[in-house]
Amino acid sequence: MKRILLILALSAVTFCGYAQKKDWAQFGRYEKANKEFLATGVRPDAVFMGNSITDGWASKDPELFKKNNFVGRGIGGQTSSEMLVRFRRDVIDLNPRCVVILAGTNDIAQNNGPIKPENTLGNIVSMCELAK
Repeated sequence: MKRILLILALSAVTFCGYAQKKDWAQFGRYEKANKEFLATGVRPDAVFMGNSITDGWASKDPELFKKNNFVGRGIGGQTSSEMLVRFRRDVIDLNPRCVVILAGTNDIAQNNGPIKPENTLGNIVSMCELAK
């Protein structure tokens, strides 16, 4: 009996350790870039929050973003739920003058499973409310 309890306890610790390492919303993707940007003391004119399309804008023409004081915070494959979760770190904390939100494409594609359209809309509305 003690051996079974020990095996169960070790299994739970292993599972919990794995679960804690997963960065579902990918907070770590822009963590260093956010710290570096905040250290400049400059307020961005716009933060572009979104998925791979938004990520592509910033990576394909970084000079456009730099000269216009834009910050790209797109992550390929992300759904509106993941964007909403990281909105505070990747948008609000940077205190931009405005935010451009491109969301919903990966919800329609069901990247994280089925989601009702009203829930996608709710996530986008929540990001807008947070931005205000």
